[in-house]
Amino acid sequence: MPQFTYENQFTTNFEFSQAKNANSSQKQPNLTVVYLHGLCSDPWGSKPEALKSFCLDAGCHFFRFELAGHGSDRDNFQKTDFNVWKKQLLEVIDRQVKGDIILAGSSLGGWLSLVGARERPERVKGVITLAAACDLDYDLYKYALSDEQKAAVERGENIYLGTPEFSYVFTAAQIKAYRENAMLRAPILVFCPVHLLQGRQDASLEWHKVFKIADLLETDKVVVKILKNGAHRLAEPESLEEFRRSLEDLLKIN
Repeated sequence: MPQFTYENQFTTNFEFSQAKNANSSQKQPNLTVVYLHGLCSDPWGSKPEALKSFCLDAGCHFFRFELAGHGSDRDNFQKTDFNVWKKQLLEVIDRQVKGDIILAGSSLGGWLSLVGARERPERVKGVITLAAACDLDYDLYKYALSDEQKAAVERGENIYLGTPEFSYVFTAAQIKAYRENAMLRAPILVFCPVHLLQGRQDASLEWHKVFKIADLLETDKVVVKILKNGAHRLAEPESLEEFRRSLEDLLKIN
């Protein structure tokens, strides 16, 4: 597995897969789907594998990489935060991927995808999010943390949190970085087409937050898909099929 060392000195694994028509007599595709995984996850499971297959079959390249502190770098998780991951994504766009890009992100990766589209509008031609976890700290404080845990954060202590689907550790520095990157308090300056996929059975965040994201996006090319039986991971066959349809729609535009 190839590795890349970023300017912040974190080293993680990545994979670049060429579209199936890339080595044929057909025109070399000039579009890459960059996949961003969720918090405390990685880009190597069955869901990203299915997304990769969709992308290659559709004639676009597929690039996936581990966020710092995840996957092969998981021992460094508590040294990372949202600012680290944001810089890492922008470095991927600037240095590792050529041509036009569609960002596809799950949970935290969905938030990062919208940030990437905002920061690199000349490169990012579309976004697909799966249960985008924008402003994660707001959900934590409103719905998940006890008063004791909130006080622990303010004292600079780590906190541990479990949901029906995931278990997390958060550092005070990570909470601070989430706050610094809050996205849902002003218009989101993203102008490319965006597809927002959200499961109605999501146990990790407010499922109806997706409508607030849609309202704040500056682009008028927004599609919201509510999957009645979808959980937070959106790894069910019907959820993956909706991703495929969204990808096809964005490719028609591009």
